[in-house]
Amino acid sequence: MKRRLFAITGGVMLMAACSASPADYRKETEKYLESDSLADEAGYRFSEAVCEQPSSENEGTQFSCSAVDNDGDEWEFIVEITGDREITVVDGKVTG
Repeated sequence: MKRRLFAITGGVMLMAACSASPADYRKETEKYLESDSLADEAGYRFSEAVCEQPSSENEGTQFSCSAVDNDGDEWEFIVEITGDREITVVDGKVTG
């Protein structure tokens, strides 16, 4: 199996909610990982995205997510809250 690694430096997602809770960040990040915009940037289509709920909604809080790409490989992502209603995927790698 070929191992792939990428960092999405421009992969910023803005949430539409007025006041974002940790549960909002989890839910919206799962949607983002399965989005067309991430697929275009990463070169992979992801499905079955599952994220842990962040410990807070504070900027700098990181949390992990997993998803499966269109080749059937499982990925682990590190996501950081980078602003009010804003996240950035800071790392992604194949785990299985």
